[in-house]
Amino acid sequence: YHFEAPESRIINGAVSPPRLQLRNQKIVERHMVATALSAFFRSGDGTMRFKCVEDLVADWKNPYASTDLKAFCEKNSALMASLRKIVPKRLHDSTGLTAGTWTELVAGPASRLARVETEVCSDYEHMEHLRQELFKSRKGTNSVEARMKTIAQEQTLSFLSRKAVIPKYGFPVDVVELDTRPRHGSRNAVVLQRNLSQAIAEYAPGGRVVANKLEWESCGLKRVSGKEWPVRHYQYDDARSFKQWNEGDPDAPPTSLKYLIPEFGFVTPFNRQPKAPKGRSRRLYTTRPFFRGFASEDLPETKTYSGIVVTRARPGVLVILCEGRKRALFRICRDCGAHMTKRKAKHKSPSGNSCTGTLGRYALGHELVTDVVRLQFPGLHGQWSAYSLAYAVVLGAAETLHVPYTDLNATIAGGASPGASAIVLYDNVPGGAGLVAQLELEPVFSDVLSRARQRVMGNCGCDSSCYGCLRSYRNQFAHPHLNRHDALEAINDATLRNRTNSQ
Repeated sequence: YHFEAPESRIINGAVSPPRLQLRNQKIVERHMVATALSAFFRSGDGTMRFKCVEDLVADWKNPYASTDLKAFCEKNSALMASLRKIVPKRLHDSTGLTAGTWTELVAGPASRLARVETEVCSDYEHMEHLRQELFKSRKGTNSVEARMKTIAQEQTLSFLSRKAVIPKYGFPVDVVELDTRPRHGSRNAVVLQRNLSQAIAEYAPGGRVVANKLEWESCGLKRVSGKEWPVRHYQYDDARSFKQWNEGDPDAPPTSLKYLIPEFGFVTPFNRQPKAPKGRSRRLYTTRPFFRGFASEDLPETKTYSGIVVTRARPGVLVILCEGRKRALFRICRDCGAHMTKRKAKHKSPSGNSCTGTLGRYALGHELVTDVVRLQFPGLHGQWSAYSLAYAVVLGAAETLHVPYTDLNATIAGGASPGASAIVLYDNVPGGAGLVAQLELEPVFSDVLSRARQRVMGNCGCDSSCYGCLRSYRNQFAHPHLNRHDALEAINDATLRNRTNSQ
């Protein structure tokens, strides 16, 4: 944030100290796993599992890294005592340290470690199956065997860090990877990881990424043996009316659409080498956030500033969707994972084999659980007026908190009365970063409103909206409808009410 304008903000300005709040669930969980693994690897048999992935899983067909770690944790009372000291007391309940169920979070069947263990074994077994097929047809198996060697000999710490099981440099995100399936020792090997909310747009059908002087194309979703992608039904007229149902729910309307969560990542074509790029890669799609609701059904606590009802920060669920161009969605085969923009009579799997699976019509989605603050401005109606005000408040909050505006985001939801709109501000990282929680303080909220007002006063000189006031890459879906005058009117109205009430 400060280096965007170093002269005014650093040389001539005052730099406020950075703030860090230790309540992010994902940070805590990964440190708990790291602490448990550290003790496990220092133990007798655990030292033999530390070198590489092959040693860690022990058996490709029946891996037992997570089950061994869980058994180790259950009989290690000293480890539990250590975790109680490390983890903030207010998180003891949610992490299972109070009830003694923390071992499920660290290494249970639904843990991150168990999931990535299943994923890597599925990759290895798929390569083994492909190697046998090539051998039977008397074709070369060198590239497949090289891939198997790459999977097996990756260093354990590198693997656990890359798969976001333990902490790594950077803020915790729901990481997925575009698997380039590198050959062992290949100079073209790259690691293309993205936050899932970004990956669903960047690795969607037709998406290309330039890395290591080569262009990598996503050709499908990564499959994991024995696992299925989560699929949801959804429906909305505008963002205020967003509704969602689980797949198979009898209450889901027949006209509802579906989104699929590619939680295992994406893949490039196995039998096609990347080529040198002919130009800069282009982002073909954008995403759009929707507020599904607060994570718990309890009514949130509220405060009222200048007639604006502000909820206290609490966990909420955002659904981030990439629906393709003009909401046309994508064609995805749930048998092999191949994805494309148009329906085809025949298609091939990402491994290059013919597939007889059916191509379904889906959006790509991500469910983000993070800290949320809902703002209800008096008299705010209309979807696009609410969006205009929402992005003004996001930019004002970013300036007040001295963070890049991409650390925050906003969407809208239904207000307290029929036809009314509410603004939903959220931390743009899983678990929350403690940013929107600071808006609960009246001096901070007043400064946010003041800076938002300055943003839409018209210093940019545009008629309705531009990149100098409200527009950004991520709100392209709203560009034709954003209007700084609507945002200014709503802020002025709230300010006027505050002055009237004060008098």
